[in-house]
Amino acid sequence: MGLGAALILLLHQQVRHLDYVPDLGDPLFSIWRVGWVNHQLLNDPRHLFDTNIFYPERLTLTFSDPIVLPALTAAPALALGVHRVIVYNLLFLSGFWFSGVAMYLLVVRLTGSPRSAFIAGLVYACALYRFDHYSHLELQMMQWMPLALLALHRLLGRDSGLGTRDSNHVDHPNPESRIPNPGPWRYSLALAAALVAQLYSSMYYAVFFVVYAAVIGAGLLIMHRPSLRQLVLPLLVAAVVAMIAALPLVRAFVAAEPVKGERGLSEIAAYSAVPSDYLRVSKVNVLWGRVLRPPRAERALFPGVMPVALAAAGAAPPISAIPLIYTAALAVSFDGSLGLNGLSYPAMYRWLSPFRGLRSPARFAALVALTLAILAGFGARRVLAWRTSRTYRDLAFATLIALVLIEAWPTLALRPVWPEPPEMYNLMKNIPRAVLAEMPYDETANTQYMYFSTWHWTPMVNGYSGFVPKSYIQLRRDILLFPAAEAVDALRRHGATHVTVNCGLGYAGCDELMDAMRRARRLRLSADTMWQGHPVQLYELLPP
Repeated sequence: MGLGAALILLLHQQVRHLDYVPDLGDPLFSIWRVGWVNHQLLNDPRHLFDTNIFYPERLTLTFSDPIVLPALTAAPALALGVHRVIVYNLLFLSGFWFSGVAMYLLVVRLTGSPRSAFIAGLVYACALYRFDHYSHLELQMMQWMPLALLALHRLLGRDSGLGTRDSNHVDHPNPESRIPNPGPWRYSLALAAALVAQLYSSMYYAVFFVVYAAVIGAGLLIMHRPSLRQLVLPLLVAAVVAMIAALPLVRAFVAAEPVKGERGLSEIAAYSAVPSDYLRVSKVNVLWGRVLRPPRAERALFPGVMPVALAAAGAAPPISAIPLIYTAALAVSFDGSLGLNGLSYPAMYRWLSPFRGLRSPARFAALVALTLAILAGFGARRVLAWRTSRTYRDLAFATLIALVLIEAWPTLALRPVWPEPPEMYNLMKNIPRAVLAEMPYDETANTQYMYFSTWHWTPMVNGYSGFVPKSYIQLRRDILLFPAAEAVDALRRHGATHVTVNCGLGYAGCDELMDAMRRARRLRLSADTMWQGHPVQLYELLPP
């Protein structure tokens, strides 16, 4: 409850305007993804990844993160008729809160201090990294990583019931050795479930986290020296369960590789951080937005003074084993965020195939934020234990909360989303085998067309995603002179049957385009409506 109250205060602008979004780009794209997953799982789950965009391409949901699990989380609200924009914002805000709760559960286990764990959860929930990605739903889904770490600690720690090894490497098993020990099985399956949940929530984080978890796991093995003999079978079974659960996603992405290919090194280099990017901050930050360096695309990585100070306090001598392990993981995460400018990422790109499909190594900074929050929990424990008086501890606790919130405080520029689409789209439901081409054929408009398509789900040649197929790029070139006959022919060859034009979206030259479409001989007007005080028209493409 306390974390929820703090986040409501921090994000009060968004909480007050659940029908608003920061921009009409990625948020509308995410609304479309959430809607598509729920629509297709109910109607044709076998073709979940074949969406209605970039017609006639297949597997187009794999062109970006499918966010299947967040979409399923939203299913009850959508089924109850809650508006899709409100559902999106509730889902978006849940990423902040669930991340904080998950971090609390992890750190209270590691430190034994509920107040320290609360500070760690708040640091993680309010990470400045989040606000540089305020338009990206999947990048707020950071809650499964702390839960995976909690399962890993319990699996490899002394409370797993595995027994440890003494200096002579003699096994000391559970005293009731004849009774199967449920600990390794329970925690292995919990670890697998958290990893799969992260994969279906944010593929970037899942790929990066596997490397991160390997570092933590190695440290815990050295620290606790559990009986490996009792670990092998539970881990093997859990790995098989995880692979089976991940198989639908993996198969779809593997099948899409011939179309998508690998990310080029030049593209990855553009999204590889440099150390100075850790002094860049999102412009929405009130405290630092005008002081530090301006942001670059996905490279505003300033973690904040409070998380770093508390983490430093947690990792300062005398240092125990757990903070030492996480300090090593912090170094690995920081180096990973440097991408091709770092030491480890070139090797991961070369030897681990999932890395060759990722564009932005700088998103490794999410694991930097994760590690700082964990270490901040240890630092908060030291700060709170500095004096024994209850007054000091209460005052220190309140001060830490206030400082974390003040440093994270944003000024959000939000804008409303249309509650209903133009009436014209209702007609599309009654046109069999229709394929839309939405005009103006503009990159900035595609997310809006996709948002409107959640009311009709008609296939369209338009589209927006993390990957743009060559067929779309070629079509864009072929229809530059639309509505000339050559452009109409190109659309028909591409499979389009109808064209829309919506001047209510406020694009320059829309009225002139509409006049030209009225005069075009190869277009037949099918519907003429008004929306937002502007004309919206539907045309049928005619053969020569």
